[in-house]
Amino acid sequence: MAGQPVALDSLSPQELVEVSKQLETEINGLVQHAVALQQTAGKFAAAGQAVEFLQDQKQGQPLLLPLTDSLYVSGTLESVDTVLLEVGTGYFVELIKSRQTALAQVNAVLDRHVAAQSPSATARA
Repeated sequence: MAGQPVALDSLSPQELVEVSKQLETEINGLVQHAVALQQTAGKFAAAGQAVEFLQDQKQGQPLLLPLTDSLYVSGTLESVDTVLLEVGTGYFVELIKSRQTALAQVNAVLDRHVAAQSPSATARA
């Protein structure tokens, strides 16, 4: 049955139940991927806000660093010219360019994630 069209009226009730379960599994997988994309887009949006925040800051200024969503530690801003960006699964990229370039890069990644999640991109896949 995989890969070839089958008329549903030619299937037995047991086969219809099996097809239904397979479709439900596929739909659940797609929903989980969509949620993961939304979470990633949210993280990149937060990264963009953090880069924007750095534009008005000065070196040596005290600040709170988030370790988790609810746990912060105090620190001091060492450099306003470099940005350390988490790109996922524990990997980080240090951007030594200007903050405007870093913000543009964050926005570009966010735009790609949002475009990949749009219904027209899903229909093409």
